[in-house]
Amino acid sequence: MEDIVHGVFAAEQQQVAQRLGEVLDAVGAKDFQRLASYHLDSPKFSKFNDNAPLERQGVDLSNRIEQDELGSVDNFDGEFDDLKIDVFGPLAITTSIFRYTFEADGQADAAAIRATLIFVNSGGEWLIAHEHLSPYTAGS
Repeated sequence: MEDIVHGVFAAEQQQVAQRLGEVLDAVGAKDFQRLASYHLDSPKFSKFNDNAPLERQGVDLSNRIEQDELGSVDNFDGEFDDLKIDVFGPLAITTSIFRYTFEADGQADAAAIRATLIFVNSGGEWLIAHEHLSPYTAGS
């Protein structure tokens, strides 16, 4: 078994990276049921968003807000820039600058946020247990 602090866990890193790709695919397809399935359906799930409500969200509120926000946009495309994936056995922490483009009310727009996602391996499936999103401006 790899050292939980110093081990690379390359296979698990690849699995988490794949899950991030699946998250982006679900968002782009507006498949909110699939997107919700990538979140830990548990009271242990939490999220701090970069826009209102700024209070801690549980899984149900987070899923509902994501569906409301993302359901009103078209042509969503995103990528995790400067992605770092650290695996600690059954836990993985990803940090990145999440850049995305979309259309709303016929207008194209683009944005970037800092994103930290914490995954847990539950029954062989990597699920998001915590999300923390915060504003990002170049050079900050």
